[in-house]
Amino acid sequence: MFKLAVLNYRTFALAGILGLVVVWQSAHAHTRLKTPVIQENAANHGSNYNDVVIAHGCQNTTDGASTISTLGTVVVFPDGKDSIITTGTVSGTAHTGTLSDFVTNWGNPVTIIQDGSIFSHQEYIQDSLGNKLGFWSGGGSKLKAGYRGLIPFTTAGVVIEPASCAKNVTFIVSIVDVCEITDSNGFSNETVQMWTPAVGSIYDGEGLHGYDSPATLTIARSIAPLPSSCGEGVDVFVKPSAAQLNRDLRIILDGAQLWPK
Repeated sequence: MFKLAVLNYRTFALAGILGLVVVWQSAHAHTRLKTPVIQENAANHGSNYNDVVIAHGCQNTTDGASTISTLGTVVVFPDGKDSIITTGTVSGTAHTGTLSDFVTNWGNPVTIIQDGSIFSHQEYIQDSLGNKLGFWSGGGSKLKAGYRGLIPFTTAGVVIEPASCAKNVTFIVSIVDVCEITDSNGFSNETVQMWTPAVGSIYDGEGLHGYDSPATLTIARSIAPLPSSCGEGVDVFVKPSAAQLNRDLRIILDGAQLWPK
């Protein structure tokens, strides 16, 4: 009886967030995660295998078609420290507490899967404590315009705080596909495709293709049922701060920053 109740609960939880996912993971050809919704994972050393899907290259100035090949991609998850946390919607009610109010084990979320099928080089993006918050992949062959690319990675098992009213937690993932190495003043539809949240960083990309259209990873509550006092529960969104993006959304190789210049 208990197992059946848990199964029904998990099914309901996943169905309930489908509308949410449609908003952020639209059917348009944007760079997204192959699997945008996963369940909690409490297993020891648990991980969820995924891919960044690069859907198209940059646009030329003649007709706006995506005919410019991609040199590499940069991916950053919220660090959970100074992140922007809201409930209800991504721009909903600001949460004044910490991420630990909703998630028990965030901090080192990403592991690279070694792969050179598209780009020859991969490196982690880490904070001062060595937490792996993202990665970049580039060099070698370009991803030819007109082709799609899969960049594999895993995320660590995430557990929603059982006592919280979170029915799911959505992490806003910042991704930039780089087609030409420039400084931030050279960002254009010809040089970058920015799938980032508009939070006031140099990577907002206002006026560019894909403005304020980041990728997402939603963790669906599936282990502990919602406390009865929570009613239907709340959707929780976690966005990186402008300070984090300005610090972390970079390509650094052997101590030298390659992008932005």
